[in-house]
Amino acid sequence: MTTSDILKINLPNPALIILVGLQGSGKSTFAYRHFAPVEILSMDEFRARMCNDPASQSNSSPARKQLIDMLRQRLRNRVTTVVDSTNLRSDQRAELLDIAAEFEIPVIALVFTASVERCRERIDNRASIIRDDVLARNADLLDQTLRDIGDEGHFAVFRLGNEQAESIRFEHAFPDDPDPDRWFEVEQFRPRAWVFRHPADELRRHPAVLAEVRPTWDFMARVAADMALGAQTASANMQARAQVGAELHVRLPHCLPIHLVARRTGWERKPPHAG
Repeated sequence: MTTSDILKINLPNPALIILVGLQGSGKSTFAYRHFAPVEILSMDEFRARMCNDPASQSNSSPARKQLIDMLRQRLRNRVTTVVDSTNLRSDQRAELLDIAAEFEIPVIALVFTASVERCRERIDNRASIIRDDVLARNADLLDQTLRDIGDEGHFAVFRLGNEQAESIRFEHAFPDDPDPDRWFEVEQFRPRAWVFRHPADELRRHPAVLAEVRPTWDFMARVAADMALGAQTASANMQARAQVGAELHVRLPHCLPIHLVARRTGWERKPPHAG
């Protein structure tokens, strides 16, 4: 982690990311800001899938079982995964560490250290119901976690206060998997020929893609083209702007190639077989 205004964490690929902290500490907001929805396993969402209620404590045990089953499958497929829960109990963290060890996946713990008062304010603002005694009990667990977690066997542990959580940036290592479904490719034909190949997960995590509720293939192709152009122009110390008339193909996993032409207003899709 750097000490500049932007805190950078270099992540192995794949990695298991465990979010640890009180209710209302900002874990879920943080997860969806930095990771693609498909990468996040949220206890709230597993409970909601069972009974439409993300806070249903009577469904916590079966929800946890489903989360663990999904985690095993994802780590078997060697894809980065985030577990979004309080994870304040040492036995729960130990279970996650054991599963990661089965597949030789490094575990990074992100511990959110927001105060009880700050968490209570956030909880009240979103009109959730978390009893004070529950929050106080979990605050004691957090104090114990902060004392113990460094000796539990994680690859790395980061303690994130409010300011650090707001200024963090992740750098993901490239996957060592040559499977073409793990990559996207942009090939420019004119005015200058070049090819850009990049992990598909990086496209899924792009801020513009995360901001879309249901990003279409066309939208993702345009973002991919901008990413490729930015990489090409950065290496030449130029401004990232496509030359009008430039043409390229974007190949996304499980998608036919999309042909884009640069116009003054941005990328325009060229219909198949158009001249």
